[in-house]
Amino acid sequence: MIARIPWRVIGYVLAAVLALAALNHFAAFVPFTPQWSAKRAEAKADRLEGQVSTLEREAAGQAEIAVATETFHTREVVVREIAAQAETEARNAPDADTPLAPERADRLRSHDLRLCDEFPGFCADPDPAAGRAGAVPTAGSAG
Repeated sequence: MIARIPWRVIGYVLAAVLALAALNHFAAFVPFTPQWSAKRAEAKADRLEGQVSTLEREAAGQAEIAVATETFHTREVVVREIAAQAETEARNAPDADTPLAPERADRLRSHDLRLCDEFPGFCADPDPAAGRAGAVPTAGSAG
């Protein structure tokens, strides 16, 4: 015959198992227990991984900015050199001192003004000490 198992014993064993499971669960929230330390270390590792990801993206962005800035400065130097060379060639041309027709001078001056509006860093103010009144002399202003 099968022996009868007292339900009280099963109830006590079940209650003990549930109590141990609950104690294990709440041990994660009790300071200075191994479960608490492990949970805290895991949270710290997650936070540090997020910081590393942020720093990597920031470094990549800074590198892109540095490349773009270097490209801009290189182009600026090239444009300034070409402009200086063109100005030198224009000043040394055989007809450099020949006055322009007023219509052509006005047209060139308007082009200069539009360029100066677009790129103010490339336009220098006339230097009265050097004897230059403007970039494009007209037939009436030539002396």
